[in-house]
Amino acid sequence: MESEQTEERGSGRSQNVVHTLPRSMSSVPGFLTGPLERTDPAAGALQLLVVTSDAESAVALAEAVLRMTGSGGVELFPITSARRAARLMAGRPVLACAGSPADIRDLIRGSHLKLDGVRSVVLAWADEILEGRADDIEALESIMGELPRDAARIVVTSRSEGRVNAFAERYLRRAHREPAPALPGDAAPIDLQYVTVSAFGRSAALRRVLDDLDPPSTAVVVASDEAEAEALRALRSLGYKGDAASVRVTRGEVAASTNTVIFFEPPANRAHLDRAVSAAPVTVLALAQPREIGSLRRIAGGNVRPFTLRATGDAARELEAAVRRELSTVLEAGLPAREVIALEPLLERHDGIEIAAAALRLLERERTIRRGIEAEIRARPEQARSEKPRSGLPRSEKPRSEKPRERGGDARAPRDSPPRFSRPPRGNRS
Repeated sequence: MESEQTEERGSGRSQNVVHTLPRSMSSVPGFLTGPLERTDPAAGALQLLVVTSDAESAVALAEAVLRMTGSGGVELFPITSARRAARLMAGRPVLACAGSPADIRDLIRGSHLKLDGVRSVVLAWADEILEGRADDIEALESIMGELPRDAARIVVTSRSEGRVNAFAERYLRRAHREPAPALPGDAAPIDLQYVTVSAFGRSAALRRVLDDLDPPSTAVVVASDEAEAEALRALRSLGYKGDAASVRVTRGEVAASTNTVIFFEPPANRAHLDRAVSAAPVTVLALAQPREIGSLRRIAGGNVRPFTLRATGDAARELEAAVRRELSTVLEAGLPAREVIALEPLLERHDGIEIAAAALRLLERERTIRRGIEAEIRARPEQARSEKPRSGLPRSEKPRSEKPRERGGDARAPRDSPPRFSRPPRGNRS
C-alpha cells in the first residue's frame, strides 16, 4: 500500500503528458512553456532535454524558444552535430538543449552531456522519431534508460498511433493524455492548396507564389513577430509597400473581398483557419514543410492538394510533349512487325495504354542510366587533367642498366674477371 502511494506521488511529480498537436512551430508554446518555467538558471546544469527527429527540427525549436523567452531568457541549445556541440558546450553551461537521439547519445558516451540534473525531457514529435532509423530508436531507448526517475516525460505527437502509444506505455507511467482539439461537428471542409518549402525558404516560396498567381488582393497570414518581419521584408523587396499595397500581412483578420489568403506558416488549429477564410477568398494556400502536410489535412478536413508552380509545371509539360512528339514520329514511320508480335501476348492481361506506359517507363529508366554513364565518361578527361604530374618515377619504372649480363656469370663480379665455372682446354686433360 505504501509503495503504491509512493508511486502515485512520484507520478504526480513527474507530470508525464502525451500531447497530440499539429506539426507546426506554433504548437511549441503548448508543450514547452511548462518545462522552460521549471528550468532554474542558477543551477548551471542541464535541466531540459528535447529530443527531435533531426538537426533541422532542433534549430527550428531553438528559434521558437528564443521567440518565447527573449534574449534574456533560457536558451535552447541546438545540437546539429555531436562534435561541434561538444566543443561549444565545454566552454559554457547549457541549461536546455535539443538534438537527434544519435547525437545526444554520442555526447552522453563522451561525457559531454550529463543527465543527472535533467528535470524534463520532451520528445518532439515522437511519431517522426519512431518512424526513423533503427539506430535512432535504439539511441532513444538508451537515453530514456539513463534519465532520472523523477524527471517529467513529455511526448508530443501529431497523431495517435500504435507505436507512439506503446512507447508511452513503456516509458511514461500513468501519463496524462492531451488529445488533439476536435473539429466542430458542423465544421465544413475547407479546400486548401499548399506549396512545400524548407524551414528557411518561405520568403522565396512566397515570391514565386505571388509571381504565379498575381492576385488583385492578397492577405499573408502570420502567427509570430518574426514571421511577420520576414514576410514584410520579402514583400518590400518585391515592391509591395504602403497602405495602398495589394498584398498585406495580417495576424488572422482578412478584409472582405480579399482574393487570395496565403498562410506564411500552417495554421495551428481549425479556429485560425476559419477566421482567415471567413472573407470567402477565391484561393487559400499555405506554405508548409513536407512533415506539416499531414496536420494540415486533418485541420482543413477537405480537399488539400499541392499547388504546382508555373515554372515547374511548364518544364514537366514540355518534357511530356517532347516524348509524345518522339512517339508520334515512330508511329508515323510504321510499326515493325517484330515489336508488335513481341507485345501482342500482353494484350490478354493488360490494356494497350498500360503496355505503352510500361514501355515508356523502361525507356526513361534506360535514358537516365545512359546519361549517367555519359556524364562519367565526360568527367574522366577533366579528372585526368586536374591530376598533378608526379615528380619522379616509381621504383618499378626506373631505367635498368644498359650493360648486358654475361650468361652464366656473376652479376656482382667485375666485367674482366674469369667465369666462376671454367673448363680447362681439351688438349691439357690428364
